[in-house]
Parts: sequence; C-alpha cells; structure tokens
Amino acid sequence: MTSNPFFVDGEPQAQIAELAQFIAQLKQADTQQLVEEITSSSDPLQALLTASEKVLISESPEECVEAAYNQLFAIAPSIDGIAETVARDIAVNAHNGVAGLRVLNTLYNLSTTSKAAVFSSIIELAARFNMLNVLVPQISYLSAMNIAVEHKADILIQLRDALDKAQLSNEAYEVELAFLDSIGTQDTRAVAVASSAIVRFVNLTAVCDLDALAGLESIQQLNRQNQLGIAGELLNALLECDYHQWLEFAKDKQLSMVDMEHATDKIRLLTVASLAAKHLGEPVSFNQISQAIGVDADEVEVWIIDVIRAGLIQGKMNQVDCTLVPTRSTYRSFGKDQWQLLSAKLDQWKQSLAALQPVIANAKLVAQQQMHQQYESSQVTIKN
Repeated sequence: MTSNPFFVDGEPQAQIAELAQFIAQLKQADTQQLVEEITSSSDPLQALLTASEKVLISESPEECVEAAYNQLFAIAPSIDGIAETVARDIAVNAHNGVAGLRVLNTLYNLSTTSKAAVFSSIIELAARFNMLNVLVPQISYLSAMNIAVEHKADILIQLRDALDKAQLSNEAYEVELAFLDSIGTQDTRAVAVASSAIVRFVNLTAVCDLDALAGLESIQQLNRQNQLGIAGELLNALLECDYHQWLEFAKDKQLSMVDMEHATDKIRLLTVASLAAKHLGEPVSFNQISQAIGVDADEVEVWIIDVIRAGLIQGKMNQVDCTLVPTRSTYRSFGKDQWQLLSAKLDQWKQSLAALQPVIANAKLVAQQQMHQQYESSQVTIKN
C-alpha cells in the first residue's frame, strides 16, 4: 500500500469506490463485495461512514490517516452533516492521538455549525492520550470562539474537568477564569465556577495575581449579590485582611476546602505587597516586615525574594541595612484608602516639580550667559 493511495479531485462516485476499497483492505473483507454494497446503496456516503466506523481511524497506517479522511471530507456534500459522527468515532476509537488530533483539527476548520461538537471530541481525545497540554494555549481562543454561549460554556466546563482529572489544577484555574470572563452570569453554573476559582486561587502556590480573579465583573456581581457564600467571604478576606486579620478570620470559619498552609503563605505574600504599596520609594525595615507577617527576622529575606518572584513587587533589598525599598507594588484592591494614598503621592510629586522649576530656570539662565560670553570672546576684529 502506498503512502498516499488517494486522490481528491476525481468524480464523487470514483472517490467513494476508492475509499471503500481502502476500507475493505483494512477490514480484510471481500473488496469487490464491499465496494458494490457501498456504491449501489441509496445513500453511498452514509454506507461509507458506517463501513468506516472504528476501522478508518484505528486501522489505517499513520501515514494514510489524514489522506483517508481528507478524501472522506472531499466526498461529503456537507461537512456538518458528517462532522459529529466522524468526530465521535475518532475520539473513541483512535489508536494514535497525534494523528487523531490532526484529523479533528482539519474537521474543526472545515465545519461551521458543528464546531462545538468537534472541539468536544478534541478534548476527549486529548484527555485519553494525556495530551491536554496542547490545548492549554487555546484557552484564550476558546473564550472568543464564535459559537452559542451554552455550547461554549459546556466546552469550557468539559476542558476544566478534564484538566482536573489530569491533575493540571493551574490550567483548570485558567479555564475557570476564561469561563467567568466570557460566559459570566449568563450560565447557571457561574456561582459554582466562581466559588471553585476562589478556592483554587487560595490553594495554588504559583498563582498570586488576585486582580485577575477579583477584577472580573462576574465575580464582583455575584459577590455583591451575596451568592458566593463562604467563597465570597474568603474572597473578601483575600482582598482586605493582613496576616494577623487572616488568622482571626480563619479561626472563626469552617474552611475545610482550603489548604491552610498554602493559604497562610499566600496571605503573607499579599501582606508584604500591601506594606510595600504604602511605602513606595521608602525603606521598609526587615523588622516591620517580620512583625507584619509573623516570621522571624532572619526569614524575611526569603519572603521578600518570594514576593518579588511572584511578581507582586519590585524593589531593592539592602542586606546590610536590612531594608527593602519598593519601587512598584501590586494592590489587592483599589478603594478609598488607595485613592487617598495616590492623591498624597501626586501632591508630593507636584511639590517636587514646583521646587525644581527655579533651579531649572536658573540653570538655563546661567547656560545662556555662558554661551553669550563664549560668543563675544570668539569675535575677531580685522584692521586695515
């Protein structure tokens, strides 16, 4: 059998007969009989699909899989008429994940009204072969997918659940954010997804961007309407509590779904970021940080490094003076207190500029005088 025994430009009847012959060889069936059964059928395409089920995707040599399906797609008068059947067959029966995903990708691009069903099969196949990582870069694309809201919601939930099953919790969190951003409260599962995302944020050590979660309109709306229950209280604590306030909050609440060690460490990071935000451009002593997050002074340096690594602050650490001078910090929330602090900083900036204006004006005057003197000294007098 050659590496590509198909042609896609012939008459449909000839292409059907050729593909039927290929399927007969895969099934080790009577070639002539199968070809006649398919070509003489009242619906040759349907007969071809029935004959190809479980065989075309699982028995074709790897180098022939795409060519065989390309021929099938070329024969079909409507891709959407066969898309769901073909996609399910591949998702369930493929023996080669890479080849199957290539075919499904082609089918997805060719289809119009069946994109949701095809992508659902892509998720199922990728999960079967532990290849979900190839779909992670597509999360942002899924949010913008031009399909019905309910279908998009189903796909995102399916992908989230598959990632969870594969123990890819960070990626599952990204899908939940995509759901809350693109679907929001249009779907009845929004409360459950929002609650899950909040708890997941607390438990994931590598995720520290609270604004990416708390800044979502759907999260804010559900929280304002008190629909999030204990998850809403947890979110408010993340936004408002420092380390010591968090300890009081956690003591009074039933937080069985929270990994308290991870949660407490995250609150420490957020507390350092909040402390840095109050003292931008000013030295903050290690003792201040130590008291704020409840650790020994000799541990502060490690915590500062962790906060910087998490992207929450930027700054210069002086190990001799045991101080941190923050140059940038991430705010957990931006409310009245933060606006007042920003206003005070702007007033200081204005005063500094006002103080510099006389200095700049004087320097400009001195420079002009020097240029004038240099000009006069360079004049040459010519005598007759």
